[in-house]
Amino acid sequence: MEPINPSVRKTKYLTEAAAAAAIAALLVLLKLLAPFLVFITMLTSAIPIAIICSLHGMKWGFFTAIAEIVLVNIIGGVELGITTAFYAAALGLAMGCGFRHQLSAAKTMHLTALAYIVEMSYKIAVSIYILGIADALSSAIDRFTTFIQWLWKPLSAIAGFDPDPGKAAFTTSGMVMVGLIFILNAYCYAYLNNELGREVLKRVKAGRRE
Repeated sequence: MEPINPSVRKTKYLTEAAAAAAIAALLVLLKLLAPFLVFITMLTSAIPIAIICSLHGMKWGFFTAIAEIVLVNIIGGVELGITTAFYAAALGLAMGCGFRHQLSAAKTMHLTALAYIVEMSYKIAVSIYILGIADALSSAIDRFTTFIQWLWKPLSAIAGFDPDPGKAAFTTSGMVMVGLIFILNAYCYAYLNNELGREVLKRVKAGRRE
């Protein structure tokens, strides 16, 4: 096979990065269509960025993440652009770093979970101090409370704290439990993102060889 001209290679990389940024932005914007689609956003929006990191390196992945954030800000507005768009960027870069450097599945999952925790902490801070807690966090808190009800009630019977997570969160034991569930949630999303991302990457690489 003849070597590809550097300018042709750069154009190819740029085209693939632009396509990945557009796909990631569309997946982030899904949550604007209907609130329940946020689950799809959280499982898929980071994958296009991770694939670019794996195929072309972290520099291309970083610029893809920046492009995705800019697109979401333009199309979906600032609130979505400085919150959920950063989720896709952070997890995409973390997961892509693991894929690029061929880290083990466990190490990649730990790295992705750490990115989730950092990004969610950033999102909470931005929601409180920039966007306003009442507008930005109310729906997120409601979703999180609903999500953990199935786990919280049996644990509250064992540990002896309030079965209502909304009330227990203001007690010491409740805050510890919320923290543990938050970390568990991070690892759940990290695992699902990594499994789906590896499968998509495998198919992309197989398609490029054909």
